[in-house]
Amino acid sequence: MAVVIRWISAIMAVLLGLPTLLGAVFQSLTKTGYDERPVAEISENFLEGNSEFIDEAVSEYWSAGYARRVLTPEDIDETRYFLGGYLKFPAQEATGVIDDLYVRAVVLDDNSGRGAAAFAWIDAVGFMNADIKDIREKLSDITGNGKLISIDVGSTHNHSAVDTQGLWGNIPKTGRNQEYIDAVIQKTADAIREAYNNRTEGTLYYSSKTCPEMFYDGRDPYSIDEKIHLFRFVPNAEGKKEIYIANFGAHPVNLGWGNTEISGDYPYYVENEVITEKNADFIFVQGAIGGAIHADMGTDKGIPAELTSFEKTKEYSKIVADILYELAEKGEAVEPILNVKHAQVDFEVNNFIFLLAERAGLCNVKAFKEDGKVYLTSEIGYVEIGKNVKIVEAPGEVMPEIIYGGFYSAEEAYNGTEYPYEGIATRFGENDEVLVFGLCNDAVGYIVPDNDYSASNEEGHYEETVSTGSKSATAFSKAVFTLLEEVN
Repeated sequence: MAVVIRWISAIMAVLLGLPTLLGAVFQSLTKTGYDERPVAEISENFLEGNSEFIDEAVSEYWSAGYARRVLTPEDIDETRYFLGGYLKFPAQEATGVIDDLYVRAVVLDDNSGRGAAAFAWIDAVGFMNADIKDIREKLSDITGNGKLISIDVGSTHNHSAVDTQGLWGNIPKTGRNQEYIDAVIQKTADAIREAYNNRTEGTLYYSSKTCPEMFYDGRDPYSIDEKIHLFRFVPNAEGKKEIYIANFGAHPVNLGWGNTEISGDYPYYVENEVITEKNADFIFVQGAIGGAIHADMGTDKGIPAELTSFEKTKEYSKIVADILYELAEKGEAVEPILNVKHAQVDFEVNNFIFLLAERAGLCNVKAFKEDGKVYLTSEIGYVEIGKNVKIVEAPGEVMPEIIYGGFYSAEEAYNGTEYPYEGIATRFGENDEVLVFGLCNDAVGYIVPDNDYSASNEEGHYEETVSTGSKSATAFSKAVFTLLEEVN
């Protein structure tokens, strides 16, 4: 009976939304109905970061604070929630809860007096820039020079979490539940505020390990950050918990296409291991996952093939946690230098599916028109932690080759052209560690190199269907290189 109800509900959503859908199709095809470019050069609640970068530490110690909030909806038995990440008809409705969703927040301060930076990652497939700006609005009283100079909010890209984008409902009806979105906004702001107030002095350590066996790249050309990165904060005061900040790139899709229950996927279970073994606070920051980069749960790591996807997820998480413990032991102290800078970037929207989603009002995003083209404004960022850790913040699922190089040549690429930029990591020295904080401050989909972009949905080109369009990568690369020139 539940299946029948789902099908009837989905069909009714299509029928009732048909006028909206047809109107959105017409506007998407004709590019009509869009407002002109906003007059304001800098959008409200955009935070530029530090006005000046420092090269030497001012203080002997870092300060850091941590907090988290549960995001699992309490009314799961009474309210319909859709899971975000899988395009299905009827849409995937949540039927229960395996384990909790969280927002985890950490605030870092180099005690230079210039201000602290907040980093919060939400268990969600994606969180839109307009919603993130609402989070910043709620923290405006502690924002500014000497306070919170930067507020970065990202998503773990969990495919077993509640749809926070709106793309995964019974289209043309959005999958967003606004009451849930409002709760996520408030809880994220609360967690950041608590982390800010919880700051305590200590030492920050960094280490990384190359682990190619832990990941696989689902799209050629093969380019991937094969490292697991760990920042470990050790407070000076007794009784204060350490903070583990883990970063690597892998889709949390391990419970599979058929799963209908809410789960935090592997970030939840890695956190459980760290809490149990080390009694430490934990935050997972997603990396460069473009190209459908997944966690590799093959038998070569000792994970039995006969296990269920849920059991494999837990085993994989234990392996990740063991790597983190190893990294914690060999981490090197990082000088208290924290430099953060952000820039706005316009993405041309020429992917029909993205245009249609925007025109149908599925997502909390507002595109505009200029010189006959449609754009949306998003954000990029750049962070320096110490002297040798460089972090590129991407507002979507960036293809790793855009960061680390390894592009298709003109002979190999779909469009028979060269990509006009080098990998962003080439901008840095050989002793620099280059990390990616992915799905940071927005969720604009896959950022695919222009020379290998196909709008035809051919085999091997799925990522283009969830992308702003054929110019997303050059817009991103150009903006990042321009930002790097400004700060160096």
